[in-house]
Amino acid sequence: MATYMYNEHDVNQVKNMQKKIKKKKQKRRRCFVLIVLIIIACIIFMTGNASKVKKISVSGCHLTNQENIIEHISIKSKETYFFKVNKNQVKKEIEQMLFIKKATVKKDLLGNVKITVQENNAMLYSYINNILYIVDEDGVMEKDTKQEKLSYVQRYPQAINFDEKHLKQFIKEYKQLPSVIKNQISSIVFEPNDKDQTKCKLELDDGKIFYVRIEDMARQLTSTNYYLVTQKYPENKYYDFLGKNVYVYN
Repeated sequence: MATYMYNEHDVNQVKNMQKKIKKKKQKRRRCFVLIVLIIIACIIFMTGNASKVKKISVSGCHLTNQENIIEHISIKSKETYFFKVNKNQVKKEIEQMLFIKKATVKKDLLGNVKITVQENNAMLYSYINNILYIVDEDGVMEKDTKQEKLSYVQRYPQAINFDEKHLKQFIKEYKQLPSVIKNQISSIVFEPNDKDQTKCKLELDDGKIFYVRIEDMARQLTSTNYYLVTQKYPENKYYDFLGKNVYVYN
């Protein structure tokens, strides 16, 4: 059996192994401490304001109110976690509001949410049970209980004698009309009778009067039909679109 003699230059394998074990333990301790610190930091971050939306700003408002938009959306400053902000959802929520045509939503790394809106105009207004209803170009209808926008909407056609159900039905058809026709309408009167329960009278700026049924209005009052009838009978006042044919008289 061979005998190996250590000298002073040989490495002590036992001590070397002990050093390696000690280093592994120290490394594990450091990793454990680091993980604990990360967990503590995450808890502090999640429970504090640092992880939440810090500020919501809105620009581009003229007809709409910034505070109303901020109140309407689902995210809230100092309450909503920043990583949970769904920009597409917020965009949809804003674009469902009155006078909002388009919205863009951005967020930065500092926890700020920036909203920019593009507005559209009113289309008509109405009084139902003494409450002011305003409708914008997209057909969005909203109550203005304080009549804050009355002076603005008075330049647009007023829908008279409507209830809420028929006004919604009318809006769906009316917004499909060509702009050349809508721009000439000064007022709309709901005049149902036993024969025509959805009859409406459209009063134009030049004194002409169109009679239409709500459900047929978009189909009958195309720009082509409008021009053909008004150019063929320019001197007549009344244009009856209630049947399959158009009747014109004074």
